Amino acid sequence: MIRRFFDQALLYHKGRSAAFQTEEFVLMQIGYPLVTMIFYCLIATFSFNTANLTSWVIGNAFLLCTNACIFGLGGIFVSERYFGRLRSIIASPCSKMSLILASGVFPALFAICSSACGLIVGSIVFGVDFSGVNMPLVALAIIIAMISASCFGLFVSIYGLMTDSMHLILNIVSYLLMIFTGAEFPIKQLPFAGQVIAQMMPLTKAIMAVNKLFEGNVREFSSLIIAEILTGAVYALLTYAIFGFAEKVARRNGKFDMF
Repeated sequence: MIRRFFDQALLYHKGRSAAFQTEEFVLMQIGYPLVTMIFYCLIATFSFNTANLTSWVIGNAFLLCTNACIFGLGGIFVSERYFGRLRSIIASPCSKMSLILASGVFPALFAICSSACGLIVGSIVFGVDFSGVNMPLVALAIIIAMISASCFGLFVSIYGLMTDSMHLILNIVSYLLMIFTGAEFPIKQLPFAGQVIAQMMPLTKAIMAVNKLFEGNVREFSSLIIAEILTGAVYALLTYAIFGFAEKVARRNGKFDMF
């Protein structure tokens, strides 16, 4: 069963990347996001008139997952409809949870690589000092954050069964992550409603946790990472529940979409 799960995950990955050569795929997953990170960090340099870009490098390094976890996973059911597999997914008696989670395996792995590269580039270009920081805990935070972001991307993808405007939704979600995760400016600067929304978003707690590591506060790091794990789990369960509802509606109405 485990082998079948990873075989399915590999097939999903091949289906999404078959049109690209290796260098094109690497540039799309890592090169383009890195240029974006450098751009926003340079904006922060002049906007906040500071040379200490540690928090912006951390936040934007985590946001590098947007390409893989949001735009990559968010359109999965739109793609399934386009390629004619949605019928088989809806009608199949197999476990939908394993099917949904298999879609997020490789995007999560590529997002981890992108975020790690972002931190390395941030250290080289912007002089972020990682000496004295517990790097295994940083790696743990990256892994958990990318899994949480993948679960959120799968949650967003469900709306592909409910609307034909997924491009609009995905772009809105990407900007919501920029605004509410604390990557570009402190969450405390948001109004109260915005701070509540920020705590519901993925990556928020992981970014705060890594910033706490740089401050030497390991105790708060642990509580924030646990909260990030719970956030990802909630989105995974919501994805499963909403997909089950959409599946029942499809069978009752004799069609594969809810719009």
